[in-house]
Amino acid sequence: MKDVALKKYKFSKKVIEKASSEHVKDHGFHGNRDEHSSSKQSTTIIKDIQFDLSYYAKVLIGNQKFNLLLDTGSSNIWVPSKNCTTASCRNHNDYDLNKSPTFKKEGNLWSITYGTGSASGVTGKDNVKIGGFTAKKQIFGLADNVSNDFLNLESDGILGLAFDSLNTMDNQAPTVVSTLINQKTINPLFSFHLGRVSDFDDDSTFTLGGVDKTKFKGEISFNPVVKTPIIDTIAFWLINADDASVNKKRLGFTGKKGLIDTGTSVILMPDDDAKKVHDQIPGSSFDPVNGVYIIPCDTKASVAFIFKGISYPLDPRDLILTPLDGTRCVSNIFPGFNFDGNNDIWLLGTPFLKNVYSVFNVGKRSVGFARNK
Repeated sequence: MKDVALKKYKFSKKVIEKASSEHVKDHGFHGNRDEHSSSKQSTTIIKDIQFDLSYYAKVLIGNQKFNLLLDTGSSNIWVPSKNCTTASCRNHNDYDLNKSPTFKKEGNLWSITYGTGSASGVTGKDNVKIGGFTAKKQIFGLADNVSNDFLNLESDGILGLAFDSLNTMDNQAPTVVSTLINQKTINPLFSFHLGRVSDFDDDSTFTLGGVDKTKFKGEISFNPVVKTPIIDTIAFWLINADDASVNKKRLGFTGKKGLIDTGTSVILMPDDDAKKVHDQIPGSSFDPVNGVYIIPCDTKASVAFIFKGISYPLDPRDLILTPLDGTRCVSNIFPGFNFDGNNDIWLLGTPFLKNVYSVFNVGKRSVGFARNK
């Protein structure tokens, strides 16, 4: 899991380094733009992949159904093409352009690498429906090659929800969310409630154009998105962090940022930061061979991340990645992340996001958190 996350952001760094030497489009949406219209929001149930690793939604491209992983850490949308012959394509739903009367050919080459593998192919345009809304003439990827890393994933492809500057198709093509906003179809925001597979009756939800008020309580506290280093523009959902704590003891971090990623299944921190956290977890130890921390499986430690003065604690269950034996488990917080060379970014994936209701406001370029009900 650690290697998966590091691989994903190694490729993302290459994308933004390339973009920094070219003209970067700014598809930011400023102002309210009718954010509170109830007719411009829709909530859909999303499904869990492999014990809360990530989450996928049902999506229609043209007249064909797909299960797409929802990823705020990337911006491409792609599905396997009928022409793809790799094993990962053969056991997933694939797109047949001859079956869609609304398909328009583009044929531009694209490729992308994730922690879980890679995909490449050509671009096309078709209508993309998710929830109650349709992004018309959306640029998407027809994958002619999908690596075998995707073989056992429930999702057919990926729907990226970061900013357009990360899209590797057609020189930062608009994402699905950008297209829906440009078409004035949705309010310029989306939100998540990520449930646990162990909580049987708690459905995970994805809301386009608003929030699912049945899933959170109290107020939503918003944090402005800051520019991604290297590219010097808005790219990832990156926000300033105040600090972190263990068992309510603040650890004294300053100048840190949180990268909020629904498509990453762990928490990654710079080496010293991960050590500082685990030093306060009773019974923890470092495994230098595998580069992971080992913690007691029955830990009751309360690790929290603090944004705009508000502490968001993790359920101790979410500190556990996997058991080693009857008493020792691998921690879900990993060392080794140094995305920008300054050791100041924390990658906060699903172990964090299961503990908050998260709102991604494209119009105001901010990320909001609220308490789960």
